[in-house]
Amino acid sequence: MQKIIGLLQKEFVKNVLTLMTGTVLGQGIALLLSPLITRLFSLEDFSAFEQYSFLLSVLSVIICGKYEYSIMQPKDQEDARHLLALSIRIAFFASIGVGIVLLFTSGMIADAYHSPSLRYLLWTLPVALFLAGTFNAINYWFSRKKNYRVAATSKLLYSAAGEPFKLAAGWIKPTPAGLILSTVIGHLTATWQSWFQLRRDEPRTIRHIDRKRMMDLARTYIRYPRFAIWGSILNTMAQWAHVAVFGFYYHEAALIPIAYIALSRRIFFNPLGIIANSYGQVFYQRIQQIDDGYALKKFYITNLLRFCAFGACMVAVVYLLPNNSLGFVFGEKWTDALEYLKILCFWYALNFAITSLSFIFNRLQLQHYTLVADAVHFVAVIAAFAIAYHTGMDAKGAVTAMVVTKVVYLSLNLVAIIYFLDRYAQQQKTRNTA
Repeated sequence: MQKIIGLLQKEFVKNVLTLMTGTVLGQGIALLLSPLITRLFSLEDFSAFEQYSFLLSVLSVIICGKYEYSIMQPKDQEDARHLLALSIRIAFFASIGVGIVLLFTSGMIADAYHSPSLRYLLWTLPVALFLAGTFNAINYWFSRKKNYRVAATSKLLYSAAGEPFKLAAGWIKPTPAGLILSTVIGHLTATWQSWFQLRRDEPRTIRHIDRKRMMDLARTYIRYPRFAIWGSILNTMAQWAHVAVFGFYYHEAALIPIAYIALSRRIFFNPLGIIANSYGQVFYQRIQQIDDGYALKKFYITNLLRFCAFGACMVAVVYLLPNNSLGFVFGEKWTDALEYLKILCFWYALNFAITSLSFIFNRLQLQHYTLVADAVHFVAVIAAFAIAYHTGMDAKGAVTAMVVTKVVYLSLNLVAIIYFLDRYAQQQKTRNTA
């Protein structure tokens, strides 16, 4: 008990638990309402929602030009405020650009996805992107100051506003619009709360910005948009390849499997993502303070082993589920989703372990490596789907090929991380000796 109490009193653990509290409660709301929501909407509705979420996820990770990562790095608080302003301004103009593009392409995207309802719903995407970018930038501002309660509260409000809207929309008229608009409402609520807290913490917010200073900082941290932005696109597209590439090869036959994957993501991937994102932000702040290379390597490996063990336990739980468990909880039409979850859980578990600690690349200034690695990841996933299709595999076989490819890639990525950590420690030792 003394060890447990001592562990809970550590600042690092306190910060992780604080950040997780809001997200766990928010996810709890989502999971609690899921059995009702999945019964109201059709598999095709969830497939369209997954397709929209794919575009939102790919674009939201780059909407700020990756400058939100740089907010935590300057020692000068005023530099950090200018980087916050830079991130939000980039998000604003980028969202306008996306809106202009969608005016001419929304119909083509809807046809390519075989989801006609997306034609007009995609026009909400620029709003959701700007809100998501602003929230992320403010989130890093408060992470810099170790104030994780703001992010925790915002993530709770995201689910508290969005999930009941899905339920209400499903009762009135179950269409993809109810699922998609709930995302916009969730982002609006979370961003408003974060902005309100920012005004209390920094009354100037992003006003009275020295444009020259902001542009100088943009050049100082140019490695983020130069390298990280492209890697983020490739990595996120590889994570969501089942939407983009799956539909390209299997057309309408991919819609039902995409819905099954959407449910698997909701009940397995998203809860793990809560832990990964919450821990990752605190982990990023913590490793900035570790100067010794060997201590950094030890800290990384210790955390990695813990997350791998937890992921293995989650895989075991999935394989212990009765065959009709998902159909009983979420509705008869979702019964076959368990077959997909048993395949996907290996990718989800290993991805969870690595994602939780992925900020190690920023700490080691390895943006160039992540760009190459993400490109390999993206090409490998596309190749897996292409090989599966041309060798006559069905949809489930294609998903299996994708998961095997991802597990191999993630395993090799882990080996590379250990190598870079060891090289960093050796280089530091050499410099200190000299």
